[in-house]
Amino acid sequence: MTKARSFQGGRIFGSKLALIHTAKRELDMADEAYRALLLRAGGVSSSRDLTLEGFDAVMAEFNRLGFTTTQSKRKPKGAGGNAPNRPSPAQWRLMEDRARKVGYEGLEDPRFIAWVKPRGKVENPRFLDMDGARRVIAALGNWIDKIMTFDKKEEAK
Repeated sequence: MTKARSFQGGRIFGSKLALIHTAKRELDMADEAYRALLLRAGGVSSSRDLTLEGFDAVMAEFNRLGFTTTQSKRKPKGAGGNAPNRPSPAQWRLMEDRARKVGYEGLEDPRFIAWVKPRGKVENPRFLDMDGARRVIAALGNWIDKIMTFDKKEEAK
């Protein structure tokens, strides 16, 4: 019997948890100091209980202590070849940047994969052809425009 992954209830997971542990390791923090930082900045005693707001506060504290994140040098998964009718590396980068702007954790985020299926007409973004990539990039652009429009309306109130 396999255990279904439950909804995280607004808590962070995946690469955000990994980033917190990377910061702890690079700053060579003792466990007591790490737990104190989590409690002080995020209001929790375990990184698994952090919300997005808590994550941002904890990362701001790590940055204040000298931790700096570096952009990954690896290509996005799926950006492997340059076969005909495959998205270009620039399209993969644009797709990943836009996916992150709307809240996904990249091209491998299960939520992003599910979102791409009806728009790209593929089971996984790595199977996208040029037309599918264009549709997905355009849909992400429309979503970002709607977010910006909504934010402007909220500011005007």
